[in-house]
Amino acid sequence: MFKINKLRAEILTDKSENITDLYGFDILFDQGLNIIAGPNSRGKTTINTCIYYALGMEELLGAHNEKALDKALKEEFTIKINEDGEGITYKVISSKIILEIENENKEIVCLERHIRTSTEDIKTSNIIIHYSSFEKINDINNTINKAVFFVNSRGNNEDSNGFYNWLSQFINIQLPQVSNNSRSDNYSPLYLQTVFSALFVEQTKGWSDFFATMPFFGITKAKEKVIEFILGLNEIVLSTKKDVLNKEKNIITEDWKRKIKSFSYLEKQTNSTIINVPEELTTDKAEIDKINIQFSTSEDEKINFSQFLNQKLETVKDLENRPISTIKENREQAILEFNKQKEEYFKLKDYIERFENKLRIEKQQFSSLNSQIMVVESEIKDHINLQKVFSENIINENGANQCPTCSQQVTINLISTKNIRIPQLTLEENTNFLRSQKKIIESSIGSLNETINEKEALLLYFKNSLRQKEILIKSISKDLIADDRAFSESEVVKKLQLEREIESLRLLNESVLEVKQELEVLANKYHNNNVQIGNLGESEKEDEAKLVAFETTYKNYLFDFGYDSNEKYQICINRKDPFKYLPVYINRKDGIFLPQSIRINSSASDFVRNIWAYTLSLLNNGINHPGVIMFDEPGQHRTNLSSLKALFKTSSEIKEKQTIIFTSIDKPLHNERDEKIDLDILIEDLETSNYKLIRLDNVHKVIGKLSS
Repeated sequence: MFKINKLRAEILTDKSENITDLYGFDILFDQGLNIIAGPNSRGKTTINTCIYYALGMEELLGAHNEKALDKALKEEFTIKINEDGEGITYKVISSKIILEIENENKEIVCLERHIRTSTEDIKTSNIIIHYSSFEKINDINNTINKAVFFVNSRGNNEDSNGFYNWLSQFINIQLPQVSNNSRSDNYSPLYLQTVFSALFVEQTKGWSDFFATMPFFGITKAKEKVIEFILGLNEIVLSTKKDVLNKEKNIITEDWKRKIKSFSYLEKQTNSTIINVPEELTTDKAEIDKINIQFSTSEDEKINFSQFLNQKLETVKDLENRPISTIKENREQAILEFNKQKEEYFKLKDYIERFENKLRIEKQQFSSLNSQIMVVESEIKDHINLQKVFSENIINENGANQCPTCSQQVTINLISTKNIRIPQLTLEENTNFLRSQKKIIESSIGSLNETINEKEALLLYFKNSLRQKEILIKSISKDLIADDRAFSESEVVKKLQLEREIESLRLLNESVLEVKQELEVLANKYHNNNVQIGNLGESEKEDEAKLVAFETTYKNYLFDFGYDSNEKYQICINRKDPFKYLPVYINRKDGIFLPQSIRINSSASDFVRNIWAYTLSLLNNGINHPGVIMFDEPGQHRTNLSSLKALFKTSSEIKEKQTIIFTSIDKPLHNERDEKIDLDILIEDLETSNYKLIRLDNVHKVIGKLSS
């Protein structure tokens, strides 16, 4: 665990007389509840985002590096002389944030991170760790150790030089390995950013869902893993192993389906029927052994492979043992054979035409998918370039975020923020979405390409069969117009074709046996996979006890906050998918318990109360909780003053951990009572020793001249 002791912003301006003439702010925090209150546009968001930034968590705000911060910290700010005056504007030359934090072992460090620098040697993607309190950083009599760690780069949760790796060690939490679909080895750490999405609730997006700002890293069921980790559930180890084993199971199942599909191609190549093919994957060897080849000799008669092969062998043997017939002796049979082969020829030709048309459509689909993936790749490239544009502030060095061509405002969000209530995707979130879309298209391309290749091979077989029939028909035609005393050419051709057919039948049998062996291997893998999953077992009783305690805390908090969309008995923490470990509304219909999303079964203000209760319950009950939570403007969606008052009261009673609440004052709540946020009412029942109030000025913004 850790707590925040002090936040300091230092800004050197164009009006600074020397390098010690600094502007900014100093905020001191205590253990327990901290309330930062003030009118709108006085700097609450500036303080809030600085904490994110100093902890390397600005990704939760939808941005990287200094791009997440207000222009007052990196471009310019204004200090009013009086309430009516316009004030003086200061240009930022350089700026940085210093955050003093302390862990449960009483170790104190300062995190220093630059925002705007006057030299290229200092990078905003680095965080400097001073192993001392703030008061001793500049003490020339003390030799202070310091180190530099990187953020917002690959490996920063695992690399010894990564800041998140350092921070997790400092706050004494060991991040577990979890299943990750984007990693070739199937595993990654439970990234610290995902854990902090359960601690920090920001104003713009944070109140729209549980863990709404969680970045996408490819972690399987990331929300579940975060909850399991914070609550210290043993299930996190089991579920991670299950995720990997289930991924293996899906691969085995897909391989099985491909092998089963290959039977249909073998059937078409030989005009056979492969019978007793199991519809679903089976681990019963007897079921695999039953797979066999069957041929239709008439509408009613079906024979097995051995019988069919023996018939062909007998026919060849008969042709070999008897003298070649003359045309006269074979004429009647030749006419019947000619008509039969001609009918089969036109049927096959018609089938090939339809087959080619379908193949042509699939090739067009293949071409369309390749075009789509080129568009997606182009969009991904554009998004990456846009991220660079915003991260490097290329659009406007003065920070106006204006288009250089038309001068209209440009935002890193993909849709305008004005009058929009729905959650918005950041450039990074949209890039991740495009990458997942690319994976889906690539998978479709791979599957379709495999199908096309198989069908092209099959088409060659069909065309070869057509040519063989043409040869046989021509030889029979020659027989029908030749001298009756001549030997029958069609018999020779027929014998040669029968020998080729026998060879094809033997190859068919070998192919079927090979596929059956491959199915047996997959069945063994599937069996072993099931055994491994079964051996993992279910969550232990200890986990259930933790979940019961967590659920009790959550429900008590929720109804203390004035939740009234549903009755207490209708709400629980779900133990299974969907919504595992999240609050659900239980719809008791016809004796069946149907868990439904708490969000769609609660009013907007009641869902905000859910987020309050859930986040505080994780703080209170979490064995591995980092020990700090932040609420930015919790008075959302027409909540009432009494609910906010209860939130402040409950937060003040959690004394061993730290809660930071940013709230406006005199802001309308837009509820039925036409209430405003009245700070005096919110804190009137709180013991003064149970909270710290940081009251921002009604006139001046938080940035001012720092005392030396």
